[in-house]
Amino acid sequence: MRYFPIFYDLEGRKVVVVGGGEEALRKVRLLLKTNARILVIAPLLHDELASEPRVEWLARRFAPDLLDGAALVYAADPELNNLVSVEAKARGIPVNVIDGAEISTFITPSIVDRDPVIVAIGTEGTAPVLGQGIRARIDAMLPNALGALAWKANALRPRVANEVPQGSRRRSFWNRFFFGSIRDAAIAGDEAGYAHELNIALNDEAKPSVGRVSLVGAGPGDPELLTLKAQRKLQEADVIVYDGQIGSGILELARRDAVRIVAGNTQFEINAVLIREARGSKHVVLLVSGDIDTGSDEQAELEDNGIAVEVVPGIAASTAKVFPFMSREDIANEILRAAS
Repeated sequence: MRYFPIFYDLEGRKVVVVGGGEEALRKVRLLLKTNARILVIAPLLHDELASEPRVEWLARRFAPDLLDGAALVYAADPELNNLVSVEAKARGIPVNVIDGAEISTFITPSIVDRDPVIVAIGTEGTAPVLGQGIRARIDAMLPNALGALAWKANALRPRVANEVPQGSRRRSFWNRFFFGSIRDAAIAGDEAGYAHELNIALNDEAKPSVGRVSLVGAGPGDPELLTLKAQRKLQEADVIVYDGQIGSGILELARRDAVRIVAGNTQFEINAVLIREARGSKHVVLLVSGDIDTGSDEQAELEDNGIAVEVVPGIAASTAKVFPFMSREDIANEILRAAS
């Protein structure tokens, strides 16, 4: 990674755009989504820019001191791009030169805007058409009301902090909020349904936390072949106990703040760790390479100790060989078709 992805606060900040043509217009359209102060320096101005009340136009030739105090600079005048780049760099101001990545210090990604949810896609300038194609697919996936859902979540945070304990219970609530019936009602504009489902989730998650264990099969070892349910369990886990054959690619899909423990050498050691962590009111995942069956020794031992257990099988290696070029969603659909 050469370019570090970052979201930059432009609230009330000065952004300078040098140039008044079509290229400058494209950047200004994006900047207008922010609350930045937009200063355009150009002898002539595109009609759309001239009609935009938020654009401050300096109808004059560029002078380096006009960059002073700017948060960002865009250079969109071929005759001035090199000079603007040099002067911005000399002042320590991030600069983007249109079609000049080699003299820029930042690049602008393709974005999907569901304010305040923003998805940025970058290819480090290597394949802009690919970036645009990915953007189009993500744009089609995300409902327009997603931003409104995020604002609802922001307004709810004080209540959730007051009613739902920290840790797995609170994470469980937010998972239900963003990916369950609460989200569905909010996206559909069903305010009564939203309020009903919200109160149910808050009441459920406010109850004392109970430890539980998920026994998860990692499948053949390819992160792309991890089931969707297995990936969800890795995101929910407080503690992940894993065998030494699990690759780093699969562990990258887990929550970053989850405690990770390498499984012991004996069944007794593994069971002891699972029971100890679950009794601490934690959601524990035992992640094993290959598949895992209902009725395993771990499941029997945990249930004998009064601990709730869920088994999440992995994709069998034979299935992965039959469908080597399919995504996990395609594999799941193929299996369902075969079974019907």
